[in-house]
Amino acid sequence: MIEEEEEQDQLSMSVDHQEYIVEDASSETDESSDPRPDAAADQFKNFTRNGMIKIGEESSQYESVKRRFLAGMKQYARDTDVVSLHKISGSTLAVQARFAAFRVYEGAVLKKSEGKWQGEGEGEGEGEGEGEGVANIMYGWYGGSKEEITQIISHGFSRCNGQSHGVGVYLSPTNFLLDGLASSSADENGIRHMLLCNVLMGKMEVIPAGSKQTYPSSEEFDTGVDNLEAPRRLVVWSAFMNSHIFPIHIVSFKIPSFHVLLRNQISELKKHGPISVAALFPVLVKFLGPTKKALMAKIFDDLRKCKITRLQLVKSLRRVVGDDQLLIAIIESYRDKLAVRKHQAVQVGHRQQLI
Repeated sequence: MIEEEEEQDQLSMSVDHQEYIVEDASSETDESSDPRPDAAADQFKNFTRNGMIKIGEESSQYESVKRRFLAGMKQYARDTDVVSLHKISGSTLAVQARFAAFRVYEGAVLKKSEGKWQGEGEGEGEGEGEGEGVANIMYGWYGGSKEEITQIISHGFSRCNGQSHGVGVYLSPTNFLLDGLASSSADENGIRHMLLCNVLMGKMEVIPAGSKQTYPSSEEFDTGVDNLEAPRRLVVWSAFMNSHIFPIHIVSFKIPSFHVLLRNQISELKKHGPISVAALFPVLVKFLGPTKKALMAKIFDDLRKCKITRLQLVKSLRRVVGDDQLLIAIIESYRDKLAVRKHQAVQVGHRQQLI
């Protein structure tokens, strides 16, 4: 199923060229928008207020984007509930301007390429025929908080979110959607949001790990990737973040547990040795949501002020985490280490008294 979805991703780019045509909100038909009253509509008012149109579940567009998103979720797809889908419209001048810039740069990339290269990666790119150049427009996923995504829709991208392979805006191809998912955060209703964007990749260059590059290395290149054959990171330089990236959909979804995101983050922490709760804290607060984040902050603040011991901290964390077995195992392991250290300290103190 996933392989079929990836193949569709590759073949859809010529169709997608038409898909990102900006539409006025008033031009939406009942088939693609959702005219039914929605009791939960208020939670998405920031999106609709900023030029997004809610797409009805019965539409083919909804099914297509949902299928692509769940394909990227891979083994976690069954546990993921897509709550809503919104599509960008041309109801604001800012959106129209960014769309116009995207098309202008697309034309410039086509002229520059002159058919001398073929784009590689998730999409085959777009060209009118052999020898006429390739724009290499790919799908890219971007995860963030509801507030950040709302700001992107309203004003465009404003910050670089990655620096492992150059400093720029990082987006994830569908096959590596989980990487982008790790940057999302649950809102007050426990819902996460991801942007599906068209990314004008043009001619890509490989950016080595650890590079601090901020621009193309030469006029020949447009964007960066970590691997040409199977890119995991699509790197758009800050100078082009609002001309080479055009958001087209917001996928809002729920996952029953945040362990999907944490496993990726924890595996990264493990590369640097045993995981301490202190090292885990910034990862935990990112995914626990506003309420639990505040509780976590208070627990660690109490520790810093010596109001609680480290063992009491572990017990408090255990209550906040709930029944997530992965985190329980890590916290219990940390508690055991603390107990061993305490025992060792007692033994050392006892020996010193004897001396």
